[in-house]
Amino acid sequence: MAALICPNHGPQPAGGTFCPICMEFLVPESTAPAAGRVCPLPGCGNLLDADGRCPLHDLGGMVTEAGTWAGEPPQRPAGAGPSAAPATTRDASPDVAAFRLDFPFGPVPVGRAEVRIGRADDLGEIALRLGAHGNVSRQHALVWVEHDELYVQDLSSTNGTYVNDRRLDPHTRQRLFDGDELRLASDVRARVRRTGGTS
Repeated sequence: MAALICPNHGPQPAGGTFCPICMEFLVPESTAPAAGRVCPLPGCGNLLDADGRCPLHDLGGMVTEAGTWAGEPPQRPAGAGPSAAPATTRDASPDVAAFRLDFPFGPVPVGRAEVRIGRADDLGEIALRLGAHGNVSRQHALVWVEHDELYVQDLSSTNGTYVNDRRLDPHTRQRLFDGDELRLASDVRARVRRTGGTS
């Protein structure tokens, strides 16, 4: 049997399913991505694109460093400054509060960039982890931080997005607080946790 490794932290002791450091799923060594080609945020594990960008997270100042880890300099569009933010950023404040969504499959950090949740292939790792949940829509919900507060919006999903068992109206933003339960359809639940900033 092939040794199990963490995409972020390399080989791990036998007998576990998750990395004891970042709680990322362990994968067989033969299927692991090349070192340095994954998002450096704990628990993410998404493959970085050719520019050193994660499909879920705005790495901000880490983009250059992530590209260096990948062995390739990040390529930026002509005229783009060194701190050009992706188009999905809603609040570019460097001291924005940080949150995470604790799903059964692991934490999903939410910082400056919007996080789309669903089963669509272009959503990366989160889509793979939700693949077995056919009741979750391909573009189910959107989560983002704005003015140090966390918000969620249902994207007209078939089976609904719920906060503390109350179904949200589609395309209406709902603030999330530390400890709230976010539910997608009937069975995918996540606990909201504030990990930085002030309330």
